[in-house]
Amino acid sequence: MAENSILAVDFGNVHTRALLIDLVEGVYSVVAQAEERTTGGFPVGDVSVGFRRAVQQLSTTTGRRFLQQDGTIITPEQPDRSGIDAFIATASIGRALRTVLLGLVPDISIASAQRAAAGTYVDIVDVISLDDRRTAEDQLNAIVLARPDLIFIAGGMDDGAREPVLDMARIAKLALRLMGTTTNVLYAGNSALVREIQELFDGVTTVFIADNVRPTLENEALGVAQVRLANAYNSAAEQRGLGFDEISIISGVGVLPTAQSYHSIISYLGQTSARSNVLAVDVGSAVSTLSASVGGHTATTIRTDIGVGHSARDLLKVVSLDEIRAWLPFFASDNEILAYALNKSVRPGSIPDTQRALYLEHALLRAALSGLLRAARPSWTPTKALDDISAPMPIFERIVGAGAALTETGRPGLAAMLLLDALQPSGVVHLQADSHALIPALGALARIKPEAVVQVLDAKGLEHLGTCINISGKPRKGAAAAHVRITTSEGETQKFTVPGGELWMYPLSIGVAARVRISVARGLSIGGKRQVRLDVNGGTAGLIIDGRGRPLPLATNLKLRAAQIPAWYAQATGDAAFEVPPEWLTATTVEPDIPSVVDRRTAEEDMMPSVFSEPESKRPARQRGGLFGRGAKRGEPAPATGDATAEGDPDDIRSLLS
Repeated sequence: MAENSILAVDFGNVHTRALLIDLVEGVYSVVAQAEERTTGGFPVGDVSVGFRRAVQQLSTTTGRRFLQQDGTIITPEQPDRSGIDAFIATASIGRALRTVLLGLVPDISIASAQRAAAGTYVDIVDVISLDDRRTAEDQLNAIVLARPDLIFIAGGMDDGAREPVLDMARIAKLALRLMGTTTNVLYAGNSALVREIQELFDGVTTVFIADNVRPTLENEALGVAQVRLANAYNSAAEQRGLGFDEISIISGVGVLPTAQSYHSIISYLGQTSARSNVLAVDVGSAVSTLSASVGGHTATTIRTDIGVGHSARDLLKVVSLDEIRAWLPFFASDNEILAYALNKSVRPGSIPDTQRALYLEHALLRAALSGLLRAARPSWTPTKALDDISAPMPIFERIVGAGAALTETGRPGLAAMLLLDALQPSGVVHLQADSHALIPALGALARIKPEAVVQVLDAKGLEHLGTCINISGKPRKGAAAAHVRITTSEGETQKFTVPGGELWMYPLSIGVAARVRISVARGLSIGGKRQVRLDVNGGTAGLIIDGRGRPLPLATNLKLRAAQIPAWYAQATGDAAFEVPPEWLTATTVEPDIPSVVDRRTAEEDMMPSVFSEPESKRPARQRGGLFGRGAKRGEPAPATGDATAEGDPDDIRSLLS
């Protein structure tokens, strides 16, 4: 039977999003979407509950019935239009694959293995190398105490080092015997040792074999290792519970990792885009993903320690407090930033309900995006082992932002500004937002109905924020950075001058076409050109000209930054600029009531009354809805998700507060 109607569901750590894709006049289109809280954590512990709520919401929206009385999906679609023909599911929820990494040299094999691990949901809990000063006994104890799901062994160039690699493998074998668990092993080292490695672990555990991640000093080969890591993750995920066993039975292809969908779709978009370079970034609560197609090569980086909810406290280990503070238009102590991050990790579904909290939220988001970009860039050059990440960004034809922190700001211009601030693209770029988890759905759909993927993308399923023209160089603040001439499809012509230092937005509505001619001042450029002519189509944020310069001239002086950042917000939203109170610029601001920056465990237990002083369900609706009036669901109380496995993990606290 033809699979005409398709239900796609993506399970995130905070939100469960459902899409109904169906034929409309012979073309596949998104018919309806729904969003509910994920119920994988306390007190429900079963994602199928949130799943059924989302499907019921779709039923209410469309007037079609999808569930039987017992809660199972009606399939195939019936003559009365009830039910669906196919169901697909993706997920990023759950504990990452706890991994111990064994290698030889930190800057060579270890570095390559870490980049390979960045392609799936992996949490590297310990690293052992030749530079490790621990004794062999201590290294053995470290592996046993880490209780890993996977031991990843790398090292030795092809036909290079042998005995040091085998010594590492022998330590791993002994650790496995002591643990007595089903921990798997991935070997991606000297290919000449594959047979010996297989014999060493024969009868002990399952061994995944991949190509050497560092076959020579200059080259990397990460692809096969990333596939094997995904296989290991999927094997472990089958045992994770949380109701996914029921979801897997319904889906014909099982529950697929969300990040694999990003890789597939960005690879496709890279092949079809005019200049081939495409980037998508999903900043989630617990996991963040960046997938980029550069010069025909697609690389996907996943970080389980970068997020603005569950992983907010881990983010502080990836980025410095100064990186976050650089985006704040007020004085913020270490304790205040730490307090906000810890509260986000305890209550990941909470949203900022004051202007100060909004700035903190967006500072975390920008820092997370920047940290993710730094981690991802070395993988964009597959045959070059050491990439210069300080080099200018390649020009991207399209950038897609996803994740509630980006897509539920309430203002398209604000979402565009946050992407521009953190990524600082150059040239002309089309900015888009994936507000309804379309990319995860389409990546899974490609396995059963590839033509539907093409048709949905062609039907502009992604929200078009607008075309952005980025001016590189150092524009003088207030001086003319660019002269712009806009001719609409009706023949109306307008001329404008874009001042230096400003984020300039022209209200060009969706579906409205215009011809733009822009010339920049001396010393400035747009993708290396002084003058650009192009045809553009309107977006939800309009036409954007970023006249602030590249690199972005973020003020280091606090007083100047207190005027600069609110002005950018005003330019992005059209609202009046927020006036930072004078007392915010001094260290006299009342500190959050936490005992110590170092004592994180105690801080997590005592933090809640200091920042979120009352349950969100008792707050006024205008506060739960956010500062800009949209995205109220993000402010509703929600059960937390995740596993309380590591010391200091705040999941137990989330359970009490949910």
